[in-house]
Amino acid sequence: MIMLQNKPAVYVDADSCPVKGEIDQVCYDHSIIPQYVATINHYSPHSEYSDWKIIDDTDQAVDLFILNRVKQGDIVITQDLSFAVLLTSRGVYALTPRGKLIEEADADEIMLRKHLRQKNQKRGSRLKGPPPLLDQDRQTFQKVLDDFLSKHEGIH
Repeated sequence: MIMLQNKPAVYVDADSCPVKGEIDQVCYDHSIIPQYVATINHYSPHSEYSDWKIIDDTDQAVDLFILNRVKQGDIVITQDLSFAVLLTSRGVYALTPRGKLIEEADADEIMLRKHLRQKNQKRGSRLKGPPPLLDQDRQTFQKVLDDFLSKHEGIH
């Protein structure tokens, strides 16, 4: 008897996601329709192979929308590392647009870095943002997402 596994849902924190095309391609290859969640101010449909959820532009609205819908084993693509930590504690996989799979063991370091950034901001220190996303970052992301979905399907 062959056991069929349910495919994970793929949610995307789409307000500032730079790898939508890569997500669409990998999800298409795995017959999964990605669920993009964005506030009304950031809605930017880019392909017909996706499902967009548009919500009000309130603080943490996208995070709360996703958090209330994900199930254990789903994957969320987000740049928000604090949100990623919250997801991993629920058995949800969190992947950054640079291809880093966030794990529960990363929580302490992520939250410490956030605390230090907030302290520096309160002191008026100007912080640099992340470096630009390179083609290599996109390729790494695409490979990690493909490997994750393939492993979940028992292909690798």
